[in-house]
Amino acid sequence: MPLASIGTSAFTIPPMTDETIENEWSDAEAAFRRLFEETRRPMWVREGLNIVAVNRAGLLHYGYSREDFLALTLGDLVVTEEPGEKESAARSPTKAVEHPRAFLRHRRKDGSLIDVEVTSFAVTFRGLPASLDSILDVTDRRKTEAYLDLLLATVTDAVVACDENLILTGWNTAAEAIFGKRADEVLGQPVALVFRTSFLDAERAEAIRRLVETGRFRGELTYRRDDGRSIHIESHAAALFDNAGKPLGYFTVNRDITERSYADEAVRSLLKEVLTAQELERRRIARELHDETAQALTSLLVGLRAIEESQDLRQALGGTNALRGLVSAALEGVRRISRGLRPSVLDDLGLQEALERLGVEVSRANGFVVDVHATGARLPRLPEAVETALYRVAQEALTNASKHGSPKAVSVLFHRNPTEVRLVIEDDGKGFNGSEPRSEKQLGLVGMRERAYLVGGSLTVESTPGQGTTVCVRVPLSRAAPISP
Repeated sequence: MPLASIGTSAFTIPPMTDETIENEWSDAEAAFRRLFEETRRPMWVREGLNIVAVNRAGLLHYGYSREDFLALTLGDLVVTEEPGEKESAARSPTKAVEHPRAFLRHRRKDGSLIDVEVTSFAVTFRGLPASLDSILDVTDRRKTEAYLDLLLATVTDAVVACDENLILTGWNTAAEAIFGKRADEVLGQPVALVFRTSFLDAERAEAIRRLVETGRFRGELTYRRDDGRSIHIESHAAALFDNAGKPLGYFTVNRDITERSYADEAVRSLLKEVLTAQELERRRIARELHDETAQALTSLLVGLRAIEESQDLRQALGGTNALRGLVSAALEGVRRISRGLRPSVLDDLGLQEALERLGVEVSRANGFVVDVHATGARLPRLPEAVETALYRVAQEALTNASKHGSPKAVSVLFHRNPTEVRLVIEDDGKGFNGSEPRSEKQLGLVGMRERAYLVGGSLTVESTPGQGTTVCVRVPLSRAAPISP
């Protein structure tokens, strides 16, 4: 009994019953008998919804005897969530030509449920049209797919998949949020049409070539969303290959690193400003040493030589008085530079006393009034880091006022309560415009703001040309370091 090809053409299968199976199969081709009966995949033959033949794999997988199985209909196997759908689902694979494959849920004899993929072929059985159903248990695959769907829905990275022709086939929830496009808008579209990107470390053609040839790509790119916003993406891409090495598709994991990129840029900018401030400070110290200390020491050296060459004692004694004044001036200059680097009064007496001394020194050196007013408890001492930060902010603010503001008066207000420390430096000088290009003054403001931030505080600056400048620092004590003993 010759077999025809499987598909829309029919082939003939001899009738199979429990009593006559051996005789009936002996009339069939031996090759087909082995294929049907010995395959590991469950198979059965049905006429409509009635099962008229089943192989051993089907009996083992579903747990029935042959007699019990042949007494079943598809309606006994198919499980649906809605009762009204049961008959429709059972009939769905009966039209083998129009619908050769269906995904259903079956119930085995022990009551357990399995997900199956049913592939149907048109056959002729006992002279009548019938269907041969091949069953693939996809329960584990469905569970894996469900876990994967859950994972893709919960990860914060954008996961994107495409086929070997770079047509998009996968787009998770994070991709919708990061790229600003819904899955139904992009699936089925070419990658080049959806992604308007520029690669930071490779040309687009080079990046695609690397992915196609090596199956791997890692790099950073900039993506422009439809709302006009540009975002920085760190992308990892890989290819999927079949056993012959042919690519089946590609998937990428994309992380939005926009904030990190901005933070890195801010750190680089701040580091540049810190280095600039250091150089300015070194230049200032070098200038003071040269203009004052070095000049005083040079004059001292000249005076000593004059004493050495003097002819009488009275002339030598007269020169020593002048040299004493030069030594005193040099010593005072060194002390002033030392106090600028690290005032000892801050370590010995605390912040309030150090601010008062600083006000006196600035007022004496620049000729304007500095009024320091402190309220709140002096003890216990503030944390060392907070005292140092506030002192440096006050020092920088007074330096800026003297260099750029030309004020007539400056007030320094220091207030401390159990939860907060507040420092306000206000002058009546020239003021400035915050939109001006970066200057030495604005570099000082950046340094002050960074000092406040490092101790958990905040700094605000208000300035108007012709109306002076106000610098205010607030440091919550609960966020600062432990109080020094």
